[in-house]
Amino acid sequence: MRVKSLLATVIIAALPGMPAVAVSHCTAAQQLETAAVRLVGLNAAGDPVLSDGRTLRLVGLAPRQDGEEAARFRAGLEPFRDRALDLAILGEPDRWGRWPSKLFIPADRPSGERQELALLLQRNGAALPLPEPLASPCSAAPVQATLSSTPSPSRPVAIDGHDLAAVRAQEGRYVMLEGRIASVGERSQRTYLNFSRRPGEAASIVVSRALWRELKGAGWTTGSLGGKRVRAYGVLSGRDGLLLEATSRAALELID
Repeated sequence: MRVKSLLATVIIAALPGMPAVAVSHCTAAQQLETAAVRLVGLNAAGDPVLSDGRTLRLVGLAPRQDGEEAARFRAGLEPFRDRALDLAILGEPDRWGRWPSKLFIPADRPSGERQELALLLQRNGAALPLPEPLASPCSAAPVQATLSSTPSPSRPVAIDGHDLAAVRAQEGRYVMLEGRIASVGERSQRTYLNFSRRPGEAASIVVSRALWRELKGAGWTTGSLGGKRVRAYGVLSGRDGLLLEATSRAALELID
């Protein structure tokens, strides 16, 4: 199943005895829109659709990689079909027309706290987390965890970024990519961490200008990264499927 280019990182597993999880809440000033809506189902690509026809991308959730993950996601959303939900639009539509959004389950009493649907789907094993700036909670309130018997999603496939055939075979999939940096290509809008000095010979990690600025603040400099081994989480895309776009600091890790 082909997926849209997004980034991701570690899997969150609910553990027995865990008393609470964080449920995010954003103020109206931190949202472009907040409104009551109804979820009517999923479209052919597996994205949530509202009764008014809009398609959503639930921020903080990784794209589904295969039929099994898609089925878990669909089953996780089914109890909320045709229920009144609160919608928070967090940005402009992407190139597929999906609105980056958060859906909240309204509180069942005036003094209660609403719950973020994406976090509940992660906790119940219906979706994998995807680290991205929009997914960061504006604030958090504790909500009692309800453990599910649904099996937790499997970990992403581990790929050696120097194995050209293995990388290309995973194009369009969410993977854990590892490799040794051969060169760093710093451009005006993006920076490339290349696993080979020859184009097309190995994978590369691409980071935005804003993320590269953050990485440099943490000591990731062009001169110091040569020969370092790095691990990154994300979706392989770009020319020949050799690019992995990291969208947050949490999706990158220096191994040595």
